[in-house]
Amino acid sequence: MSDELPKQYKKYVPQPDGLNLELHTRAVASGLLHIQRCVDCGQSRQPPRYYCQDCFSDNYDFVPVSGVGSIYSFAINHFTIDRAWIEELPYITAVVELAEGPRVVGALRNVEPGGVALGDAVTVSVEPRGENFAFIWVDLNSK
Repeated sequence: MSDELPKQYKKYVPQPDGLNLELHTRAVASGLLHIQRCVDCGQSRQPPRYYCQDCFSDNYDFVPVSGVGSIYSFAINHFTIDRAWIEELPYITAVVELAEGPRVVGALRNVEPGGVALGDAVTVSVEPRGENFAFIWVDLNSK
């Protein structure tokens, strides 16, 4: 019998590039969730794109949003290829429809698999990890 402690794994932190890098660096700098908005017509979008799907403009900005929304869809994950997340299984990946319109994907935390339903009110927040990436977390609002 071995007294050896189990190996600790470090959670993988992606290194975004292009428009995703712009999006994440804004979130890291401010601590707030951002979405892309067309400067010319005001249409919000997520994920970010180089051209507006409504007016085809290439003028855009990233603006902070409230993070308030509702569960549009979710998946309960029972398997992970990243060993650092094994302790978190099962975990829930949620698609949130923001009050501002666009949908974002994040990890629902502090909720058991049976404790979430479509339409539940949530708040989305970011947690900076390094200079170029922020985890997107989803928390259920009090019912």
